[in-house]
Amino acid sequence: MKLLNKSKIALLCIVVALFSCNNDGDNVIQSITSSSGYTLALKTTGGDETEFIVNTDDLMSGEISAMDNGIELETWRFFYPVGNTLFTTGYSLDKQCVAFADNGEGLIEQKGGFVFENSLEMFGHSNDEQTFLAMETPRGTGYTKAKLHFIDVTTGYVTKIKATTIFEKKHAGEDAIEGQVAWPTALQVRDDKLFIPYNVLDAKGYYTTPDPDKAYIAVYDYPQVGGEPIKIIEDDRTSNIGVNGVTTGLIKTDNGDLYSFSCGAVNAGFTPASTKPSGILKINAGETEFDNDYFLNIEDITEGGKIFWFDYVGGNKAIARILTEDNGVSWDAYSRSETAFNQKLVIIDLAAQTVTDVTNVPLHAKRYSSPVFVEDGKVYESIETATDVYIYQIDIETAVGVKGAKVIGKTVKGISKL
Repeated sequence: MKLLNKSKIALLCIVVALFSCNNDGDNVIQSITSSSGYTLALKTTGGDETEFIVNTDDLMSGEISAMDNGIELETWRFFYPVGNTLFTTGYSLDKQCVAFADNGEGLIEQKGGFVFENSLEMFGHSNDEQTFLAMETPRGTGYTKAKLHFIDVTTGYVTKIKATTIFEKKHAGEDAIEGQVAWPTALQVRDDKLFIPYNVLDAKGYYTTPDPDKAYIAVYDYPQVGGEPIKIIEDDRTSNIGVNGVTTGLIKTDNGDLYSFSCGAVNAGFTPASTKPSGILKINAGETEFDNDYFLNIEDITEGGKIFWFDYVGGNKAIARILTEDNGVSWDAYSRSETAFNQKLVIIDLAAQTVTDVTNVPLHAKRYSSPVFVEDGKVYESIETATDVYIYQIDIETAVGVKGAKVIGKTVKGISKL
């Protein structure tokens, strides 16, 4: 089903073109839509939960819908903006990554793409935003090297692929599918180093967390990433860094400090749960070790809450979602059960080590989100309750939320400007 406005097609004389997927010979029809205003990754409701790239000039009033407005995409997808280019990668059935950008004439069009063998689920970018990074995550059993894809942002094509072992621990005397492997939770480049925090999972593909009570980060040289990290740093004050489906387990501030978040909750996918408090660790600018003098204990400061996601919004501050309780139901934070709507938004001053609740935003549920969109001191978030979805504008300085446009659909996975 095409959702392009027919009058716009006639007016703009849009020509539908083709692109090749990394010279594999597979051709995909190119769709085009207006690039004015804000570009949103929208998931509709329904059995197949179709996803779209849609546009709006107004995030704060009216309705946002895919009807007569958008590019229809294949299956469930990840979205990750780098500069003025939006990358979207398929999951499960669709093994393609596609780049979308303004074509210089006020339209969004595909400008390259590639096919991949295994699902790419972790993303990042170079300091100069000229390279998009995409990495496989472990699925199935046993030990395999993770393939890190380097993609040219200008063309949308892969320039190289590097296979690397982040971490693996085989138990002596056991077969090849015993032991532990790493699930990456960020790809953070700073200067000439690549930092990859990770969860420790069982190697049998059960997604249990046999070693949840420590934070780990693999450190590599960059851009010459090796077949294994140059070092792995550890900290036992909190749990494994990041959670499944979040690409911002480690964020970088304006001055180059790095901050990680740890959750450890059963309803965030940890089995067993961590016995360590949910918290934030720091790596100082220019260093590759955790700062022993810095630890922000989220459970203490939020009266038992656990951090489920955060992202950097400038000025040494992050926006975060806090699970107000761990109900003990495995993976429940990713569901839409009655108990899943227990996430609150907060603003964290990373330097001052304070956490401020965002006012006027209801408790909600949120599973996947691409990096946040910040404009003029405001951050915009899709807030999903049991009954509806709205865009909220959050003032970073005052931590005040304002309800905006109603979303006709299930969720907005990301907001950007192209």
